[in-house]
Amino acid sequence: MSDTVPRNYEKENINDIVSVGNNTNYTFEISDDNKEKRDNKEFILNKKAASPQKVDEKDCNGGEIIVTSILECEEHEYLKGVKINLYKINGLSPVLVKSKVTDEEGKVIFSGVEEGCYRIIEIIDKRYFEKPKYINWNEIIIDNTNKKQKIVVVNKFKKLMAQNKYKN
Repeated sequence: MSDTVPRNYEKENINDIVSVGNNTNYTFEISDDNKEKRDNKEFILNKKAASPQKVDEKDCNGGEIIVTSILECEEHEYLKGVKINLYKINGLSPVLVKSKVTDEEGKVIFSGVEEGCYRIIEIIDKRYFEKPKYINWNEIIIDNTNKKQKIVVVNKFKKLMAQNKYKN
């Protein structure tokens, strides 16, 4: 079964139209004569799009935080394998929500994030790297108007102490 609506779907086959988010998308169920052969699927119909698309879980269940970790150098290389922690700011002590490791593009995506205030912390080897810099900042808010947030973490190599120690 493909993720698109069968060519022979008709307006009468659309059941339970429900408004989603800011009223630009509608969720509906497709039914047809071959109902026994397949399960009904949920789709999103964008008013601007000609054809319905499958509902993605992250579109319906909260916000999304995209974190990219780069190395400050001439080419701004992406850092693969860096641990990124997502904390929910809750009074005095933040609560760890999830940890992920950056991919080949230096990126992690936290999807399905509930509304609230969050802090991103990168865990990096401090023997080799200076304290990371967060652009714009490492604290963000997910709410109705800010469902998708992006943070860039800039890392810089430390000047090696060992090189200076033996130069004399």
